Amino acid sequence: MSSKSNASEKLSPITLNIYCILVLGGFTAFLCGALTIPFYYETQTLWYKVGIDNTLLRTAQLAGMLALALLFVQITLSVQSTFLKMLFGGARILRWHQRNGVLIAFLALSHVFLVLAPEGMANLPIGKKHWPEMVGALLFALVTLTVVGSYFRQKLNLNYKTWKAIHQPLGYLVIALVTVHVLYVSESFEQNVPKISLLIAFFGIVLQVVIVKLLVWRSKKRKT
Repeated sequence: MSSKSNASEKLSPITLNIYCILVLGGFTAFLCGALTIPFYYETQTLWYKVGIDNTLLRTAQLAGMLALALLFVQITLSVQSTFLKMLFGGARILRWHQRNGVLIAFLALSHVFLVLAPEGMANLPIGKKHWPEMVGALLFALVTLTVVGSYFRQKLNLNYKTWKAIHQPLGYLVIALVTVHVLYVSESFEQNVPKISLLIAFFGIVLQVVIVKLLVWRSKKRKT
């Protein structure tokens, strides 16, 4: 019997379906809410861009917001809470986690390219004044490293324990860096609603990770 069946045998199919709909509905609402921010809280930079430059920058913002939202989802998938495993099964969550990682890397690359395209490589934001952008560059490198490392783990001769010991802390570092990057690089997040929403999401994900880790620790302690 699968882990999903074991965990969900006490719930009726109707109840499971309702929970699945609520979770997927919440996920959709979360993504849609993130994508509305660049429109409702428009950055002043867009006021000075016209034509294709305006379109590229707007698209860059949307790619960045979607990557931000999916990074939070990625952490939720990675901790594999009992509730999510009960609804969808561990194997399916793992597949989603892997594919979501590739999508995040693609969106991050698109975001970087679309931001730099209107300005050109001659105007790279480098220096103390542009530290939020430098954090973004580090963030992009870490995301790329994490995704590439996951797919080439066996070729790199990394056993699962070693890989996990590297992969998990990198994931937590990425979510912290992306929060800092967005808060200080985007004028949209100078407004109270986006800023508070992002901070709630960040501390919510931290709390989720801590709770899941504590539950796993308690479970292992009881078995010993």
